[in-house]
Amino acid sequence: MQKRLKVGMTSGLIVAITASMILAGCSKETEKPAQSAAGTAAPAQGAKLNKAAKIRIAVPDNAGVKGFEQGASANENQFLNAIKEKTGYTNIEWNVIPAANQLDTYNLMFASGEVYDLIYTNDLTIFKRFSAQGALMPVDSLIQQYGSEVSKATTDNAWTAVTVEGKKMAIPVPPYSKYENVDLGSGFLARQDWMDKLGLKAPKNLDELYTFLKTMKEKDPSGKGTIPYVAAAGNNGNPLDGLDVITAAFGMSGITNLAVPFIVKDGKLVDAQDVYLKDMLTYLNKLYKEGLIDNEYLFNKSQQVTEKITSGKAASTYTGYWDPVTYLASLNKTDPNAKLSYLPIVEGANGLKGYSMPAPVSNFYIIPKNAKNANEAVDLLNAYLKDKELQKFVNYGKEGVHYEMVNNVLTPKKPAYDQIIYKLYYRMWNSPDIWLPNAILGGYEPAMKSYAQAGPQMTAFNINQYRPQTDAELAKGRALIDLRNEYVAKIINGALPLTAVDEYFKKADAAGRQDVLKASQDWFEKEGKAIYEKLNKK
Repeated sequence: MQKRLKVGMTSGLIVAITASMILAGCSKETEKPAQSAAGTAAPAQGAKLNKAAKIRIAVPDNAGVKGFEQGASANENQFLNAIKEKTGYTNIEWNVIPAANQLDTYNLMFASGEVYDLIYTNDLTIFKRFSAQGALMPVDSLIQQYGSEVSKATTDNAWTAVTVEGKKMAIPVPPYSKYENVDLGSGFLARQDWMDKLGLKAPKNLDELYTFLKTMKEKDPSGKGTIPYVAAAGNNGNPLDGLDVITAAFGMSGITNLAVPFIVKDGKLVDAQDVYLKDMLTYLNKLYKEGLIDNEYLFNKSQQVTEKITSGKAASTYTGYWDPVTYLASLNKTDPNAKLSYLPIVEGANGLKGYSMPAPVSNFYIIPKNAKNANEAVDLLNAYLKDKELQKFVNYGKEGVHYEMVNNVLTPKKPAYDQIIYKLYYRMWNSPDIWLPNAILGGYEPAMKSYAQAGPQMTAFNINQYRPQTDAELAKGRALIDLRNEYVAKIINGALPLTAVDEYFKKADAAGRQDVLKASQDWFEKEGKAIYEKLNKK
């Protein structure tokens, strides 16, 4: 256990966490701040705040939440009631939006003009789309007037990622998932007990990965027709979803959902498809043809992946550190010797390796341009940030009821703790010292330890985390994504020959790929190159 966990439930454990609400920019121009004696801008006097204002907040649902405790609901529960009481804002409306329908929900919302005051999202696409459309309120002046605590809790990199043409278009929550100084995310998870049984070592490169998967299939350690690798492309219709173990070895981790998956090569912004797509599809087609990737993966959703792992049929997958605890809970009922371990990243040609680096922003808090209570939203954030006891309660519940301290370490009291998992919706900000105890309370530590022991994996710099969405991408992006998904799926499963890659590029160029390329290349020359040179630290 890390030393910093053994600090008990003191306010020192809870670093500035803020409301997951977004600081919005005022609809009216504010006065230019006066200069302090030190030469820095002093906050301007804000408008009078209305504590009775109705602040409408939207957050996405979470698969880990199974419902509210008896008698509670989204707008009547102990955590929201505590936020109302402690901040003084008694008229907060909390809206839980289906995560899969966020974009459709917000498109309809903006079209109707009846907007939420604060929208939380962890979807970069949503932030980029609505900021590019001019639908969001800049937050600069509001942060200056009402958001002093937000400024303390936010990094320069995070602000860089949400700044468009010199204006901050969202309040960014920086990343926080670290364990033993290793950034956590998704990785290559495998049945360690089967590896031990077959004498298999973790594959270091693509040739060894092929041998690893082929051995799992031929030796069939499950005795059920072992599936060497499972994935769920059916979640979003992207045939490269869940294949980062492989796409990372071709320089395309974390970017295959983009209209143009941009990378920086030789100091220039280029389309990774031009460089790596054909070789990558050649490799994937071979795996699919030989049954080394689940032949149902194009239609699988997350539920099917879980079923194939927990039923003891699947040997490996690409998944987050939060999943093994769920997998093992079911798997160990039928196979108490089952063991899951994270494996190191697989290296491709020319040393290509690594999953996309942690985004500079984990969550975005955006405010629609015509939000009615932007000032109050920012003040609500600050009030939450300042109240360490409130943060402690929202994150952990009540000591002695939902958790207890065992050897100075947070320990959940079951079943009471499991009944308040919905508190995730009211955790308005996060930080390493808040996130880590929560992760341990959730039972994730064994998987986190395994992930960290596999070594640093999130090492590939992703320029797209800083790149704004262009008009060309807004206009032509969906068609380009659909076109690539169609061709990639058919090439992988053999419905089209590998030579169809050339046909795909011709159609993509006709559909506007070169226009999208040029628009972002212009941005890179003007702004992006400086960002890349500053932040890409090898």
